[in-house]
Amino acid sequence: MLRLRSIFLFAVALAAYAFALGDGCVIGRIAWEGERTAYDEARMSQAVGIPCAGWRSLSADVVRDYENRGFLAAKVEGRIEGDTLQDATLVLSIVRGAAYVWAAPVNLDSGATKPEVFQRLTGIEEGAPVSPFDLERSERKLSRIGYYEPTAPTRLFRDPSRNRIVPAFSMRRANMSEAEGVLTYSSEENVWEGKLDVNLYNIAGTARDLELEGFTGESTRHLSGSYKEPWIFGTAWNVVVRGRFDEETLDAADSAASDSAGEFVERTLLGEVGVTRDIGFDFSIGVYLGISEDDKHSSFEISYVSLDRFALPRSGIRFDGSLTWKMDRPDSLDNFLAATASATAYYTLYGNFIARFAGMAGGIFPTEAALRRSDLFALGGPGDFKGMQYRMLRSRAYGLSEFAILWQDGYDLSIEAFYQPGLYRRLQPGHGWAREQGYGIGFTQYRKNWSVNLYYALRNGCGFLDGILGFGVKTLF
Repeated sequence: MLRLRSIFLFAVALAAYAFALGDGCVIGRIAWEGERTAYDEARMSQAVGIPCAGWRSLSADVVRDYENRGFLAAKVEGRIEGDTLQDATLVLSIVRGAAYVWAAPVNLDSGATKPEVFQRLTGIEEGAPVSPFDLERSERKLSRIGYYEPTAPTRLFRDPSRNRIVPAFSMRRANMSEAEGVLTYSSEENVWEGKLDVNLYNIAGTARDLELEGFTGESTRHLSGSYKEPWIFGTAWNVVVRGRFDEETLDAADSAASDSAGEFVERTLLGEVGVTRDIGFDFSIGVYLGISEDDKHSSFEISYVSLDRFALPRSGIRFDGSLTWKMDRPDSLDNFLAATASATAYYTLYGNFIARFAGMAGGIFPTEAALRRSDLFALGGPGDFKGMQYRMLRSRAYGLSEFAILWQDGYDLSIEAFYQPGLYRRLQPGHGWAREQGYGIGFTQYRKNWSVNLYYALRNGCGFLDGILGFGVKTLF
């Protein structure tokens, strides 16, 4: 009995405290003075029915909206009117203050890159309304393109003669150009394969990029490269030139291009030129025209990237999609459309533990089109089916998903375990879909300008000692 009485007295005291905190005043209606927007009215209408002291937390969203439209000194003023505290009237007015626009961004670390190049890379447009949210997105963009590393927090300075805000970054050049060699061994097939990547980013501080990739295996050789010339003729468009050479040795029975017995070597040489541009801070699009020995083609590509950083991301999303129309084909081959899409998302779970979700798919349409082998998707390797050898499989359609748990220690160490269920369309004489499962572990360790990575991947149907072991060494400069 004594315990119930204590609980009752505690509840009464708590209710009295809450009543005293709000003075018993409840907002019954909203009245406005002066100009306001529909968003202002909709947001502040939620104050009806709450204690009179609670409207200021709602007004913070309204103030933030004005700040992101250039009114950095905006504020919401309010007063309580009415004779009945249980049905009080909240009278609101918006004081916007002066509007501010962005001045040209500056980098206080002048050795990072050319000033005009840095201004374009920030994504902040001179003369646009000041937006703290745009400043946050600009900082994330500079972190994920990999050209720079921050040396101090970004500061804002006001132009003393005009309502302009100068965003002052402190960014120094990062050693993100890389040369990487990867050697893999398949114990099931007793096959060694090697891959070499050389990527030059922000060449001479001009935002020019050059990427080269070479691969050699038992029956496959691959060489590709791309070069980006930024902001051609002073516009927002970049010119990109890409090329690819593939050589594959296969049984003549697997190639429609040969009627002879034994092995047959199929070679493909392809070149493309296109234009790309950034849209806002996260989107980019590209249009390409290409030619090979047996077709002409055009491509449209789109990407969205909101990852938090270039190396070992911890949060954010990446999406890439492309459509390629192959035309002007020989009489024995059909025109076709190839479509691909991939998405990756990182989420922080707890402390250094991170979850990665990924998925990708591709298809060729019409599905009954007559194609040569090199028209099909080349699958296998770290970019898609990790449990397969590099580019070991050809298919006209595929899809896979991935779930991985990562443990990351800052920018230096990453350990992961992944699982990949997927499927692909069998080639003739097979038919239907084949299911594929891959799983394994990976390890990456950075030491200043060097990194070592190691992974071991298995696929369905193979023993635990019959997987693919990969070892890579990378240097940054």
